[in-house]
Amino acid sequence: MKKHDELKEFYLKDTNSIIYIHILIGLAGLFLGSLIYLSDRPPESTWFVRQFFYGIAQKIHGIFPDMFGAMGGSLASFLHTFSFTMITGAFIAESRKSCFMAALFWCVINVLFEAGQYFDAIAIKLVPEWFEQYAFLKTVDDYFIAGFFDFWDIAAIFAGALIGYLMLMFTNE
Repeated sequence: MKKHDELKEFYLKDTNSIIYIHILIGLAGLFLGSLIYLSDRPPESTWFVRQFFYGIAQKIHGIFPDMFGAMGGSLASFLHTFSFTMITGAFIAESRKSCFMAALFWCVINVLFEAGQYFDAIAIKLVPEWFEQYAFLKTVDDYFIAGFFDFWDIAAIFAGALIGYLMLMFTNE
């Protein structure tokens, strides 16, 4: 019985380690995505930069060439999908199906937001009025108005979901 308890304890520790690794990978992706917004995009174009890092972003933006170059435009779409897939997977990835569902969920969310930039008049009408009560949510309609649809972002979203799914599968085995 003691040997069984030792194996169970080892397995639980190992599972917790994988959960932390998934979360850390996801947070690292979000951090990298933040660098894109700080270095490659005008400070006014992103809510969280305007709210929290405006002074820093003003100093950084335009001094150096774009850190991420041509990739910077779609890399953010890849990183959003990948990172949130990894973080969600940390909590629900117990099987191939749950890993797939995490990736599919974030893929659909990101594709809908990207499509909302193309069909902005329709997307704005779908934003609930109560979003205006919360600082973070009241900028959703701005996202649709100020953003622009890009097929490369769609490709990056699918790639982010696929790589997130494969990474969850690889690290769960």
